[in-house]
Amino acid sequence: MPVRSSRIEIDLDAIRKNTLYIQGKRKPGTKLLVPVKANAYGHGAVPCARVFSQLGASHFGVAIAEEGAELREGGIREPILVFGHTFADNYDLLFDYDLTPNVFSLAQAEELDERARRRNRKLAVHLSVDTGLSREGFGLGEAPEKIKAVCRLPNLVVEGIFSQLAMGDFWPDNGYCRVQFERFTALCAGLGAAGIRIPLRHFCDSGATLLYPDMHLDMVRPGTSLYGMYCGEDFHALPGIEAYPAMSVKSRLAFVRSVPEGTPAGYACAWTAARDSVLGLVPYGFADGVSRIASNRGFALLHGRRCPIVGMISMDQMIIDMTEIENPAVGDEVVLAGAQGGESISLAEAGAFAGTTDVEFACRQGARVPRIYVNGGLGKYEQAFRSRLQG
Repeated sequence: MPVRSSRIEIDLDAIRKNTLYIQGKRKPGTKLLVPVKANAYGHGAVPCARVFSQLGASHFGVAIAEEGAELREGGIREPILVFGHTFADNYDLLFDYDLTPNVFSLAQAEELDERARRRNRKLAVHLSVDTGLSREGFGLGEAPEKIKAVCRLPNLVVEGIFSQLAMGDFWPDNGYCRVQFERFTALCAGLGAAGIRIPLRHFCDSGATLLYPDMHLDMVRPGTSLYGMYCGEDFHALPGIEAYPAMSVKSRLAFVRSVPEGTPAGYACAWTAARDSVLGLVPYGFADGVSRIASNRGFALLHGRRCPIVGMISMDQMIIDMTEIENPAVGDEVVLAGAQGGESISLAEAGAFAGTTDVEFACRQGARVPRIYVNGGLGKYEQAFRSRLQG
């Protein structure tokens, strides 16, 4: 099949470096659950999961059961936790693909117990507790009795208990993070005093994994940091925090047009040339993953220089002003996120053009843009990298 004009390059060496770095931050004995939801944050779930598996990931996390099924069909054998609510019409996927649901209501636990009985199976589950995010999870007031009731169900195996942070990536303001942690550990201690020992307690996202080793408990589940994205703006200034971006978004010039001063460009004539200009057509639009909000705000790289995105970004293409570029030609590489020459546009900056984050920008990149995987292994650098982390 011919190569598309646009592509997303995923640097597997960067994925490896991030994973080894996080592995070096874990407390001894702490397991690593890797979230690969949303197609591994846009990076490709199965290829990335294979790398994480090679580097010691003990569990994977997905948002919906269908994502877990994709991993199984791709050969992933580690336990897979479904973070989101699993509706009754997807219960069969849990059993068919050996997936672990997040359970946070007694009614659902009883339904799953009955389904497991009919299948003559035991089903592993994790229980979530809301300690301050106000999303899914047993409420703190009801949690002790409801969890005890779930643990009595004969066909469910309560393997884990967890909570999700609201401000795990905030620094140095970690007060609310501490409050949530204390609520969670107090609940777990109370369950333990009642004779209920749940093997896997997990609490830490990327930010808390990097900042608070005392919160690691039995397992951590960093997400953004494994893909080379900073957990928040505050992390850029912290010493010793490493992140190796894995995603680059690239396209090619499809057309070159010279226009005189006063010529409008794009839908709604949203931009007008203030001088005689040279415009380039790039076959990458909002259906591919670049928001229309970046119209007349964002930049792309051509010949190692920044070119403004002008006019309205359309479904399948955008226009860049390349008046300052010498000899642009059809087929020249255009970089929307990544490096070219001595210039770069980070994922965070690409997201900021549309008023959002690097994580949202990465996740927005569409399925019709092929992922190209480069750098199949760290090779001679891996041993030195591992030694540095261990030292």
